[in-house]
Amino acid sequence: MVICAATIMNRELTRAALCVVVTALVISMYGLLHRLSPRSLGWGDVLLVAPLTLAVAYVAVERVLWWQLVAATTGAAHAVWVRVRSGSSHVPFGPHLLVAAWLMLVVSV
Repeated sequence: MVICAATIMNRELTRAALCVVVTALVISMYGLLHRLSPRSLGWGDVLLVAPLTLAVAYVAVERVLWWQLVAATTGAAHAVWVRVRSGSSHVPFGPHLLVAAWLMLVVSV
């Protein structure tokens, strides 16, 4: 019984460490993008991506890449639509991050 509990605890610690590493990587990438072009990606998006990455990675680490792909694709489609419709070049990315994360969580559970 003790060996089984130790094995489960070890697996959970490994999973938690993997989630933290993946989250650090995603935050670093967003931070770098913000640093390179602050007008295209706001600091709020960098802050928002931290808890969302933890949530998605905890449920299914392999879904983090799909989450980013869905958010980027819907954000790009929205940007094209806004550009054609009104000529504006500003599209908030936060809603795309939130909806894509919610979708990945629903699909994963």
